[in-house]
Amino acid sequence: MVTALLDTARARRVAERVPDPELPMLTLADLGVLRGVEVGADGSVVASLTPTYSGCPAMAEMRADVAARLREAGYERVEIRTVLDPPWTSDWITESGRRKLTEHGIAPPGPAPR
Repeated sequence: MVTALLDTARARRVAERVPDPELPMLTLADLGVLRGVEVGADGSVVASLTPTYSGCPAMAEMRADVAARLREAGYERVEIRTVLDPPWTSDWITESGRRKLTEHGIAPPGPAPR
């Protein structure tokens, strides 16, 4: 079981480094789009992404980039799932992501309305 947990942590680190195709100063993790990464007992990887909105044109590229990075890291069987519920919110942008936006002259969004 410990090996599976370590392998999941490694796969997550790989996926966390994938840059956003539209805002390359951010990773998908910074943006809060990367929702989860799991490695099964058979070595297969499932990564879950939530688009910033349901018609996001960059989703195909995000899915392909995450899958390619995981395969390059040695994971042969990779599945990328799109998760729409709960919907993405700007609250999911990490503090690091907000700092990077500011450093690049982009005002990070405030808290999502409740």
